[in-house]
Amino acid sequence: CSSTCAGGFQRRVVVCQDENGYTANNCDEKSKPMEQRSCESGPCPQWAYGNWGECTKPCGAGTRTRLVVCQR
Repeated sequence: CSSTCAGGFQRRVVVCQDENGYTANNCDEKSKPMEQRSCESGPCPQWAYGNWGECTKPCGAGTRTRLVVCQR
């Protein structure tokens, strides 16, 4: 699959051959198998985050934090 999550696809080569493996031209185009198909593996992971908290100091060198989680 071209992607480990949503939106991927698989490809293969489909050719018309005779019983000896040589290229042939008499295959029925209507019965030709698909050369590409989707292979979605579910949604891609993404970051989920909350609001910033209060500053730890009223002035200078304080920090603010928030919850950040990687979700699938």
